[in-house]
Amino acid sequence: MLPAARRRLCLLPLPLRHFTAAVYPTTSATADPTVFYLQSTCALSPTAAARAADSIRLASPESTAQASAVLDLLRRYGFTDAHISATVRKFPIVLVSDPVKTLQPKLDFLASVGINTPLLPRLVSLSPIVLHRSIQDHLAPLFESLRELLGSNARVVTALHHMPFVVRCSPNSTLNLVLPVLRDVHGLPPEDVSKLVAVHPGVIMQAPHRLAEIVQAVKDAGIEPGEPMFVHTFAILSKMKTHTLERKYALYQSLGFQKDSVALMLRRYALAMAISEDKIKENVGFLVGRAGLSLEDIVTYPSMLVRSLESHCRRCAVLAVLRKEEKPEGNHRLAVVLVTTRKRFLQAYVQPYQNEIPDVFRAFNGEIPFEGFSVLE
Repeated sequence: MLPAARRRLCLLPLPLRHFTAAVYPTTSATADPTVFYLQSTCALSPTAAARAADSIRLASPESTAQASAVLDLLRRYGFTDAHISATVRKFPIVLVSDPVKTLQPKLDFLASVGINTPLLPRLVSLSPIVLHRSIQDHLAPLFESLRELLGSNARVVTALHHMPFVVRCSPNSTLNLVLPVLRDVHGLPPEDVSKLVAVHPGVIMQAPHRLAEIVQAVKDAGIEPGEPMFVHTFAILSKMKTHTLERKYALYQSLGFQKDSVALMLRRYALAMAISEDKIKENVGFLVGRAGLSLEDIVTYPSMLVRSLESHCRRCAVLAVLRKEEKPEGNHRLAVVLVTTRKRFLQAYVQPYQNEIPDVFRAFNGEIPFEGFSVLE
């Protein structure tokens, strides 16, 4: 009886609202032809498609055909589906742009100065507004200035590989303002300005007051414009906000370093200021607390702070094994051992003993934990 009753219930008609929801699970958003096109053809999420649809309309076969022509053009220049999705999400107007008169001339110009696949689609997808920049008023003057500064199209392309968004930079209001400030106000030699832009192109988008802050921070570390380490240190500090740098100084001082010692570390190895605060605390704690080094050792070899904690543990474990076996290498100066290259470490401390003392190789692979040198004593 019960199965038959269930079959009869299944034959009863559903209320209209349930039938509609089951067969036509549409919403007002997916009913919009523009939203549908953006989702199905450009792989935008429903939220991104709805947002993009606020600025463009693809309500006719003609407008859809033009959008498809734009996508075909981008694919001919090496754009993947991911590049197209990112470009349309950031700059939906590209779909209603004239592919022949508006877009192709910009793509051709970029290709003519050496920006080809894979850089071209990456550059455009990160800064798609470049497709609406004037060649005469923006792109050509920008690349001419960069080429004059860096010396060749190839070096310009290399710089843009590091920071593609520089292509948005206005040659008149930004590029030609920043470079004279570095040269004439802060005293950087022209060749150093060129090097700085080559290693950190984003500097040309910095505001004058921000440039002054970075220059002062480098000077506070005891490095003057024109000195060999100035460009390298400037490039690293320019990626850090002023309050972040101040917090790093305070952290090092809280760990026992004098302020002058922190400045000395910055002079010797600027990347010591670029690592995270957690890594600073972990490495200093290990090097001083477990490995037995002094703060002076760290100041002398600040690159130790950038190495991974795992690498330090494994190398110390290897030295502990060698000390236990009374091998002379086990008593080499620890600070020097920790900053040597991996290849050199293997050649000097592991390979000569891997057959005689198998524990050396096990320690290097992390199979023997480092308990501290005081355990041996």
